[in-house]
Amino acid sequence: MRKRLLGGLVALVLLPLQGQAAISNAQIEDLELHLWQIRSDFHMYTIMTGNKNYQGDLSKSISGAKQALDDMADSAASDKEKKLISTIKPKWATLRKAAEANTVVSKGYTDAYIIQDVNEMPAEVSDAIKDAGIGEAGKYDDIRQLATYLQHMTSEYLNVAADPAGGMAAGTNEGRMAFKDAVPEFEKRLAAAQKAYAKDDAMVRSLNQVAVKWRFIRQSMVKFYENAVPFLIYRYTNQMVDTMEQAIQLTATDVQKPNFGPVK
Repeated sequence: MRKRLLGGLVALVLLPLQGQAAISNAQIEDLELHLWQIRSDFHMYTIMTGNKNYQGDLSKSISGAKQALDDMADSAASDKEKKLISTIKPKWATLRKAAEANTVVSKGYTDAYIIQDVNEMPAEVSDAIKDAGIGEAGKYDDIRQLATYLQHMTSEYLNVAADPAGGMAAGTNEGRMAFKDAVPEFEKRLAAAQKAYAKDDAMVRSLNQVAVKWRFIRQSMVKFYENAVPFLIYRYTNQMVDTMEQAIQLTATDVQKPNFGPVK
């Protein structure tokens, strides 16, 4: 009788857990961040006329996105999650094929349809995730979202910088951002994060570093056509994203205090 009662209690405890999503918000943000990084790296590779260093960055972002999607697929438990993965996979295959087909080195330009896929697929994946309405909440989700938003904004900046037609030569409005709206939105999110983690020493240091670097590139975001500096935007965005990711890792493990050093 006691065994039967205990089994019933365990079943009652586990019942609500079975309805929870196995895929976490952290995994979702990791995938989206890498997809926008691919878009950024692809266009930066074009801007730098095929410099192999940027080809290497693009390859790393592609590998990171693949790993992030694999992690989500491994965690998918519910039918809704599995359906989402099946929706994302062909979009990811299209993006990967396009990202690996930047012919700026061999031809001096890249096919407009390839650019269109690179521009549109990250946004389509993001929309599919939103429509699915999944994701287990966790600590620092807002910081991950802040990093993803910044990377999305930078990918748009580099898209425009790489295209003589101002980013309109290929693609629809998928993934497009207006800097006049995106800049204050990023600052609003950054200020909210600074307030939320005012007592978190590691995150305070991280976000302060982000704020310092942001001030260096803000005007270029606002006045893109007057002062386009893609290399600076690309470099500082990578540093800010790395800083936020490092802070999350250090705070989660509580191994040591972060030391982000001076702005380079």
